[in-house]
Amino acid sequence: MFCFSSLLVVASLQELKERIERVKEKSSKAGTSTSEFSEQMMEIRKDFVTIHGEMVLLKNYSSLNFAGLVKILKKYDKRTGGVLRLPYTQLALHQPFFTTESLTRLVRECEENLELLFPLEAEVIESSPATGDPSNQQTNDTADGSVRTSSTLGEEATDIYRSTLAAMRTIQGLKRASSTYNPLSFSSFYRHDDESNGAVTSEDSASNSPCTVQKGEDTDGEDADGSL
Repeated sequence: MFCFSSLLVVASLQELKERIERVKEKSSKAGTSTSEFSEQMMEIRKDFVTIHGEMVLLKNYSSLNFAGLVKILKKYDKRTGGVLRLPYTQLALHQPFFTTESLTRLVRECEENLELLFPLEAEVIESSPATGDPSNQQTNDTADGSVRTSSTLGEEATDIYRSTLAAMRTIQGLKRASSTYNPLSFSSFYRHDDESNGAVTSEDSASNSPCTVQKGEDTDGEDADGSL
């Protein structure tokens, strides 16, 4: 399921890139009006935010799956005196659901596109001055409707991005350093992954700006640190 979802994400990201090129090509040939171009770009931005959220959630679900496995094995070994934790954990490290290097690169690529598609200032859609001419009035009404549509799409995209950030912050509790050093601890795995692959966190994300929600506090408890 994880591999299938990853393939869907890759296909969706490629399709968005192609859409951008088609919109730009059509606009360069004077085939679209300013308002139409703005609407199309806003739709693409919204889709980029959505696919970015899906990729981050996939990565976080991978973390949660591993944390669940560790917790089950820990309890089993404690109750039975067995030693299944180490071999099963090492085996899990090579499974597709835990191999997230490619997914991390896609998240970075998606964030780079978001930085380009989200301008620092809101787009301005020019409209003709209001006059008594009915045709001019109709043009103005159309432009005003385009502005309102773009504003609505922008708010929806921001909400999706905030939800994604909330999921990213939740996983940070599982990635905290353990109280005692263990090279096979959950936090050790992800510290190595972050350093070598540039994993996305709420602190270094391009969306870490005043418009996003405040960073929440990490949860406490033994289960949260995820140590083996």
